[in-house]
Order: sequence, then structure tokens, then C-alpha cells
Amino acid sequence: MLVLDVKRTKEDFLKKKGKSSVSTLRNYKHIFTSIEKFCLRKYDSSLENIIEGLAITPGPQEQVENMIQTYIDELETEGKPFSTVLGYSTLAINYLKYRRVKFDKDELRTSLSYKSESKQELYPITKKDIQTLLDHASFEARTKILLQSGSGFRISELLSLRKSDINRELERYTASIRAEFAKGHRARTTIISIEAMRLLDKILENKTDNDLIFPHEASLSNSVISELNMFERLRKRAGLDMRYEGKKLHKITTHGFRAFFISQFEKTYSGFGHSLSGHSRYMKQYDRFTIEEKIEKYIETEKHLLIYSKSDESNKELRELKTKVSRLEELLSEKGINLT
Repeated sequence: MLVLDVKRTKEDFLKKKGKSSVSTLRNYKHIFTSIEKFCLRKYDSSLENIIEGLAITPGPQEQVENMIQTYIDELETEGKPFSTVLGYSTLAINYLKYRRVKFDKDELRTSLSYKSESKQELYPITKKDIQTLLDHASFEARTKILLQSGSGFRISELLSLRKSDINRELERYTASIRAEFAKGHRARTTIISIEAMRLLDKILENKTDNDLIFPHEASLSNSVISELNMFERLRKRAGLDMRYEGKKLHKITTHGFRAFFISQFEKTYSGFGHSLSGHSRYMKQYDRFTIEEKIEKYIETEKHLLIYSKSDESNKELRELKTKVSRLEELLSEKGINLT
């Protein structure tokens, strides 16, 4: 065997995909589990054995087509939405090609048949829904919900935040999301609502700069799964366990908080919510603004983001607090005490 003629493996494929976000890599592993179960159930053989058989089959185009189409049919029978079926089958096709199974990819795609999907209108999570969840949540869970609905965080981004990532020196706190934890590996800064700031202050008490804001011992991917499971229990406790008709998908999910966040900005600055939440196609436009200018724009929309408070009352409270702090600093300065 030639030195460079090395057998490719699933681990190699995942390592190559390891440049993606933690959540994306987790999804790939989940899809592989689905494909493996399908192969054992349908062909009484492992995916690896099937690939080895296809690799020595001359012109396995028809066999690959039959296998992928059968997998698609099973996923659709299970009630998987079109986007999921397409994503699962595409990964299966790409993996077979990666393992050097000889088939025409373009020809395969034209021969595959997908069931057309009847799309339901997505449920818009409301302030009342969020209030109900907050009323049934722990202090830490309330903080996470307000950060997601008021700042556009993904769960994995929240769990990766450290105290040093939070800037509390400006009119609104800002959070720096590091590239290695952001989708697409693009670092960004988002802004935190005055409502979430109050809770976050308590969370940050007695933490050092390098401490995780929301500690977890397991890997980030496992922690995200744990977080989703906790949210599922909270949703049920709050009586908000509704599902779309004929589907397993819940109407209220953690992703709904990001959708809520983005939607509120469409009332004031189209695209700005997308930019803060990390959708790259909107980022270039708003990268031209200073952080102070972004905060100014954020405050104009904040009244739509706040769940309990009214923006005017919150801003008045913040101004009064700043006045008190300034006065205290003046008094201490007169006594020769310098806090800096």
C-alpha cells in the first residue's frame, strides 16, 4: 500500500468538520447515530460494512441511490420535517463520497425524491409567554432567559461566557462572544438589557475574571443538551408544552428567544437584531458603528425587549443611580479617598 493511500474514517470526517461550532458537530454525531440505526434495522449490517461493500462494487450508483432513497423515506415516515430529512441525507451522501464510494453525486441528487412539506406559520413567542416561564424559573434560569431574549445569545454562547467577557463600564453592559464559541467562528459583541443587568450583577458577585458565568463540569456539547433538558422541564412546569399540529416540535423553544430578540429590532432598525445575534449577512453594515452608537440604537428598541420593566422607568432609575454614585465619588474625593 502506498504511504499516502490511507483509509478514511468517520473520525477523520468528524475531525474535518470539527472546525464547525460545537452545536453543529453535535448534530453531525446525532445524524451518524441515526444512519447507523437505519443500516442495522434495514440491512442488518453496520454502516462501515455497507461502505466497504459499496467500495468494491463496480458502478454502485443504483445501490447508493436505493440506500439513500430508502433512508429518506424512513425519515419522512417518522414525521421528520423537510429541512431535517435534507440535512440527514446530505450528510450521508457527503460521507459516502468522502469514503471514496464511486458514484455520481449530481446524478444521485436529481434521482432522489423528497416529500414536499406543508409549512405551518411559526409561533411567535410573546412577552406573556416569557413572563410565565420566568415566573416558574430559578434565579439562574431567569437570568439566562432574559439574556437570550434581550441579547440574542445561543445557549452554547451563554455557557461559554466568562466574567471577563462582560464590560460593565458603559451605559448598557456588553458581552464579547469569543470566536471559538460563536457560530461560523466569528467573534462579536452584543448588548445586555437593563432588566438582565440587574440579575447578572448578582450572578457575577464573588466571581473572578476567568470564572464561567454559568459553571458546568461536562463538555460544552453535553452541557447544552443538559440545558435543553432543563428547559423542557421548565416549559412543562409553566404549562407551555404546546406542539405544532401533527408534529413533535414544540411551539416554544430556546431558539424562540432569539427570534423574539431579532423581531423586536425589525420595529426600529431592520437587520440590527440579526447583527447582534450573529447573522453574518447583516454584520458588515453595523460593524461601522462604534459600540456607543450601537448602545444608543439598542436603547431605542429596548422598550420592546423588556419583559417586566418599562424602558423610561428603567432609564430614569439608571440615571438616578449614576447620580448617586457620582455624588458618592465626589464625597470620597473630598476626603482624599480615590476609588481608582
